[in-house]
Amino acid sequence: MEQKTNADIRKDFQAYWLKVLMPALQKKESLRQKYLSRFWFLFWLALFIIPMICITSYVFAHQILDPNILFLIIAGAIFMIQRPYGQYKKKIKQDVMPLFVGFFDGFKYELGKGLTLDEIEDSGIFPSFDECLADDCFEGVFDGVNIRVMEERLSAYHRTSKGSKKVEVFKGIAVELDLKKKFKSKTIVLKDMGIFNRFQSMSKPERVKLEDVRFEKMFEVYSTDQIEARYLLTPAFMERIIKLKDLYKGKSVQFSFWAGKLLIAIPTGQDMFEPFSFFKTNMNKAKIDTVFEQFLTIFEIIHILKISNTY
Repeated sequence: MEQKTNADIRKDFQAYWLKVLMPALQKKESLRQKYLSRFWFLFWLALFIIPMICITSYVFAHQILDPNILFLIIAGAIFMIQRPYGQYKKKIKQDVMPLFVGFFDGFKYELGKGLTLDEIEDSGIFPSFDECLADDCFEGVFDGVNIRVMEERLSAYHRTSKGSKKVEVFKGIAVELDLKKKFKSKTIVLKDMGIFNRFQSMSKPERVKLEDVRFEKMFEVYSTDQIEARYLLTPAFMERIIKLKDLYKGKSVQFSFWAGKLLIAIPTGQDMFEPFSFFKTNMNKAKIDTVFEQFLTIFEIIHILKISNTY
């Protein structure tokens, strides 16, 4: 995709929306209404059946329904009610997202493809986890840089007095960029944890001390090779990382230089790349515009880090 200003890209996307995306979403409107009707049917059915089960248990068995059984019934009802939404979401993404990324020349979309378990663990920038769920994946070339964007959700089981509890430890995107600089080491850039730095350093390579005072206050750097770490983290590049952190409003953005690539973990705390509405008409362009702006933000990473020019 040739270099353009964001204003030019937005103007071109408006024309693409009218010509390609809007007609495609119009065709899906009957499908949305079908799944929405199914959702409301299950919702009202559950709203009727669950109280009836409680009343029946009290009238005929002369006892209040066991709370554990009631919990299982409610959980099962919620699962069934949510199914139409999940089915519609999968269908609309499979059909619409390839059209959406068609606007960005050379990009392709896959649902449910993300980092492998080994990639997540070996990168050193994600928290410990027990389960991994991948959602959206985009691959392509932007400004001469190979880029892969993956939406990841990691969960861990924490022990409690009642057994274990599933806790979400990461929800966000991973951005993988090919680097032109050659290196063999692994260098990890983590958010500075203050007095807790010593705990996160226990499983990491050797700590790297850098001269940039501002950068040192924001990040902790670990590497298997001190020389290569400084080769990668030049003063100019460290300044760009700080700008990138500012772009995401101070969130815990972390980096891993590894296997010839730069992997960036960006916690968002929300579902990304949702181009559809379920309770509103598909003609709600705000959803598509949100996904489009999310893409522009990701491309801004390449501009800020100047990957195509220096890496």
